Amino acid sequence: MIGIRFRKILGFLVLAYGLFFCHFVHAADTVTKMEDFTFVQLSDTHWGFNDPKINPDASLTLKKAITAVNAMNPQPDFIVFTGDLTHTTSDAKERRKRLMGFRDIVSGLQIKDLKFLPGEHDAALDNGQAYKEVFGETHYVFEHKGIYFIALDNVSDPKSTLGDEQLQWMKMEVAKLPPDARIVVLTHRPLFDLYPQWDWWTKDGAKALEMLKPFKNVQVFYGHIHQLNEHTEGDITFHAAKGLMYPLPAPGSVEKKAPVSWDPASPYNGLGFRSITVKASGEFVIMEYSVEGVMKMAMADVDSPEKVIQITAKKFEYNPNKIVLKKGVPVSLELTTKDVVHGFNCPELGIHAEIRPGKAAAVHITPQKIGTFEFFCDIFCGEGHEDMRGKIVVEP
Repeated sequence: MIGIRFRKILGFLVLAYGLFFCHFVHAADTVTKMEDFTFVQLSDTHWGFNDPKINPDASLTLKKAITAVNAMNPQPDFIVFTGDLTHTTSDAKERRKRLMGFRDIVSGLQIKDLKFLPGEHDAALDNGQAYKEVFGETHYVFEHKGIYFIALDNVSDPKSTLGDEQLQWMKMEVAKLPPDARIVVLTHRPLFDLYPQWDWWTKDGAKALEMLKPFKNVQVFYGHIHQLNEHTEGDITFHAAKGLMYPLPAPGSVEKKAPVSWDPASPYNGLGFRSITVKASGEFVIMEYSVEGVMKMAMADVDSPEKVIQITAKKFEYNPNKIVLKKGVPVSLELTTKDVVHGFNCPELGIHAEIRPGKAAAVHITPQKIGTFEFFCDIFCGEGHEDMRGKIVVEP
């Protein structure tokens, strides 16, 4: 799941189980007011999947994620599902049953403003027909408090394209935006060529990206690959989300793409969601949550808020460079830098983040191992790079 905080500009409309199709109004007809807001992203829930070797908790994982979202404080303004709501089936009747079953389950969310996108599992076999019957349009635009959202459908065409008709629609919508527009694009597949051999691309995605190049603040959030992946082209930054049913291997790391098997020693490994906070300056903070960690937080009898530790990176040191944590106690590490790009890598605790100037990064962890673990910068930042290290001490 994911929560995103953006600076609000214009309020819009509640969507519950369906999509209200709208057009951007011309900038001259609006009054822009920047305010913070939060939204949550869920991706690749694959409702209907059933393989105990991959996820023995398949019937409950989505429901646990919903419990975790309902426990968020404050609650998000709205929630986005970026595709593969259901698992594929060639039975048209069963496809509709799964889509409606998924819709009924997410009705348990306290927030009723829900935005849906299809994935290829939902839409590729019938060009999105069943999906549209249950959720409405597959591509649309909306504004929310100063942020312009564009939801694209790169799955209903089984050839992995947006198609000429949708590209023409996008061209007209983008033409209405002011030059300084802050844009968030929502898709299922990546718009760039991440790994075409595994269908991790959009065949005509470059045409959509060309339309976005004139804008200086574009974020793209997508799913499909069931893992974190960051990519930047010019002023466009792409953020892949974890899935909520099973993880997939890193692109090209194995001969054949297949779900990663369940590890009883690390249940829900690789499954999770994120929150994103966007500040007035344009900075955004992405915080990742694991299903297991969030469930422990939700069930813990703790009244105090999650502890936040701020860490500043600069050539060639971290401040502080020693962090003391408690086993089983959730904590957020808020990472910032004011000089150059740095890394924050602690392999033994599964922490890996990139820290960019002007963009705070946040990592959510619940340490389960006692000991002393080294963290270090893994992005070359100058001649003192090798000395840029610190320690995380996890006590009982």
